[in-house]
Amino acid sequence: MKNQDLNADVEAYIDEVWDDVLADIAELVSHPSVADADAAAPGAPFGPAARAALDPGLGIAARLGYRTSDDEGFMGIADIPGDSDRQIATIAHVDVVPAGPGWDADPFTMRRREGWLLGRGVIDDKGPAVLSLYAGAYMLRRGITPRHTFRALLGSDEEVGMTDVHHYLEGHPQPAFLFTPDAEFPVCNAEKGLFGATFVSDAIKDGRILSWSGAAATNAIPGESVVELVVDAAELPAPIAHADRLVIESAGEGRSRVTARGIGGHASLPEGTLNAIGLVVGYLREVETGRPGFLAAGERAFLELLSVLHADTDGAAAGIATASDAFGPLTLNAGTIAVRDDGRIEQTIDIRFPDSTTADLLAAALSERAAAHGVAFEVTRTKVPFSVSAQSPAVRVLLDTYHEVTGEAAEPFSIGGGTYARNFKQAVSFGPEERELALPSFGGPMHGPNECASEALLRQALKIYILAILRLDALDL
Repeated sequence: MKNQDLNADVEAYIDEVWDDVLADIAELVSHPSVADADAAAPGAPFGPAARAALDPGLGIAARLGYRTSDDEGFMGIADIPGDSDRQIATIAHVDVVPAGPGWDADPFTMRRREGWLLGRGVIDDKGPAVLSLYAGAYMLRRGITPRHTFRALLGSDEEVGMTDVHHYLEGHPQPAFLFTPDAEFPVCNAEKGLFGATFVSDAIKDGRILSWSGAAATNAIPGESVVELVVDAAELPAPIAHADRLVIESAGEGRSRVTARGIGGHASLPEGTLNAIGLVVGYLREVETGRPGFLAAGERAFLELLSVLHADTDGAAAGIATASDAFGPLTLNAGTIAVRDDGRIEQTIDIRFPDSTTADLLAAALSERAAAHGVAFEVTRTKVPFSVSAQSPAVRVLLDTYHEVTGEAAEPFSIGGGTYARNFKQAVSFGPEERELALPSFGGPMHGPNECASEALLRQALKIYILAILRLDALDL
């Protein structure tokens, strides 16, 4: 088929299926599929909520004509058998981060508004998961037998630990090439290293802080933070900095509640966000300055550390800022915070780091910083930076396809987000987000409230994916 005819046929196919695509995205969004290994059951290693989204995902694939199977609940598998067992694959995930506060409507009811879809998962990653299934199904609808087997994978634990893909790869072969629709266009061929850690205060006696909330997940920048204090609200001064973002109210006799409204987002993309925990930290330090001794000694020490962690998003105040040409700058997010049952305060951090540093160097610097404030420090996860050659024929196919469909320049780039791609030998992330896309006033980013996706750009992404899969299949991988 000539290229012009192929483009027209692909667009006709998208017109045919688009209402079904939207209905299937809405079905997946309706499930609050937060992975929870503590709720594991046979066939549901990440709990019933995640399994409840995996089943309809596999149901979509079966209805489209895929051969479906199930890796013990860790991963859904949908195949279009080819002339060869070598695989071209996609992988997307049906688990989501918790909804969190700040939504204008039910996060798990997909809405269409002025050309946008809204709902938890519409862009990360339920919408793209549905696109990947319909992209491969073009071959089924048109009676095309691929040279390579096409496999669409559906994961259930991407947001928490990616143990789903680790389990899958223990018993299944590596694909010849894979892309994940879980980042931005045109092609991400490099991912920063991942570093997670927790700071815990010393035991606090006669403290003022009763409870403190932040993000629902460590990889989210909190848009809201609420702290409850042992003090009458009338005794608290009006905030000086960010007064329009802080609300002080009574939480009962002898207690007060301070609510901070920031600008949430994904930990790897801090530009344009405002960490709500940092707003609370700033206010509490204002109160302590005007009323020395207001906080307990352990609280003061921990707040001094928090002021360093929340001072910036590049780690400069903590002494860990670094960057490289290939990966860009380090990012630091202090996302979840809580008062434990034993009264200690716990703050987590999420760092995305370039190849100009290492996890060991970060751990050493942050451990020293914690010790200086009398705070305990524990590293909770590390992953090294990952990259695939930009000159790979498969990568060039993706770049050329994106350029052809959009007319936009197509050069590979690195990201701070950790996608499934880093777990495979030959894999990249490939859209469907667009870099520097302006969101509507009623919409928010992935991991934030009112998560939204442009319907027009999702349609365009489906065309890109169909053409890319056909062209990858033509390669001798």
